[in-house]
Amino acid sequence: MTSSSPKSTGGAQVRRGRLSGRATIAFLALSVLALATACGGSSPTTADNPSTSPNSTSTTLTVYTDQHAELVESLTKAYTDATGVTFNIQNDATVGQIQAEGDQAKADVFLSEDPSPVALLGKDGLLAPVEESTLQQVRPGLSSGQDLWVAYAARARVLFYNPTKVAESELPVKLADITEPQYKGTFAWAPSGAFVATTQYLLSTWGEDKTTSFLKELKENGVNEQKNGKVRDTVEAGQHAMGLSNHYYWWILAAEKGGPDQLTSKIHHFPTEDPGNLVLSSGAAVLKSSQNAAEAQKFLAWLTSKDGGQQVIAGPVEVSGAQYPVATGVASSVVGDLDAIKSPAFDMDVLADSEQAEELLKRLGMSSG
Repeated sequence: MTSSSPKSTGGAQVRRGRLSGRATIAFLALSVLALATACGGSSPTTADNPSTSPNSTSTTLTVYTDQHAELVESLTKAYTDATGVTFNIQNDATVGQIQAEGDQAKADVFLSEDPSPVALLGKDGLLAPVEESTLQQVRPGLSSGQDLWVAYAARARVLFYNPTKVAESELPVKLADITEPQYKGTFAWAPSGAFVATTQYLLSTWGEDKTTSFLKELKENGVNEQKNGKVRDTVEAGQHAMGLSNHYYWWILAAEKGGPDQLTSKIHHFPTEDPGNLVLSSGAAVLKSSQNAAEAQKFLAWLTSKDGGQQVIAGPVEVSGAQYPVATGVASSVVGDLDAIKSPAFDMDVLADSEQAEELLKRLGMSSG
């Protein structure tokens, strides 16, 4: 399937192009609140939704995060406008830092970009269970299987391709096919956090021998461009016929260039349920060490509410970064509905063991380090 319009469906340490501005963020936050009120839904400020009602205290929540700073700023700004709760945000927080701080961690909430870090914190016993009502707001299969963290956004693995170099009908039918001889030298990849997560998924489903063979062949067949942004740019420029990446990089470039019609490259989703379409969650969790646990749980409830944080994530690229909202019944105004992506179902807590994938990729000379 080809993404050719803003409503088509199209996902670490890699950082994408920066587009957002404070004026845009403020405007969107006000628009979200106005829209929710006008529609008569469970607005973030209505009394019948105590988890998102205005807060009469001057609570400040400390957030550790490795998520893109613009999205975190957009979400926290909208929540402050809705409730009066303020935030102390530490960007680029690491799992190692939180593990070292242990029960002395200053954070109330951790917002991850990929599922592996938050799953690992859950495995280490550093997270408090998420309230059931919050978990139920999110599509099944995207959050912790042990209820220790909740998905609030998602990205999908995709194949970018340049139709001047390869016809869509000639693309691999599934991820495993990309190692076939006819694709040698035609595609790019990058050892991003999502690539590591995909490798860990393959290890948990294919086993080590098959995964190792696949990775060796992928390395031999493809070109390591190191960064997902460069994979996108080289495919767009026709230096590669195709490239493995995350969906949102293409949409970021489309927004920068004036719309999808301004790009030569396109997005391809593998036609059947396949690891090449793997959906990976961004996870939100309350730390056990939180001194504001009740307020932190309210923030997670708002973050996953279809009339709250999910409206921010469903919004324009400049604020959402073209990530997918995960609440049931909410689709992105940019990339469409997550339900259209044919991703294998799996327990994302298996990604807590990503060290296995990292060690394998390092041994094969395919890591980012």
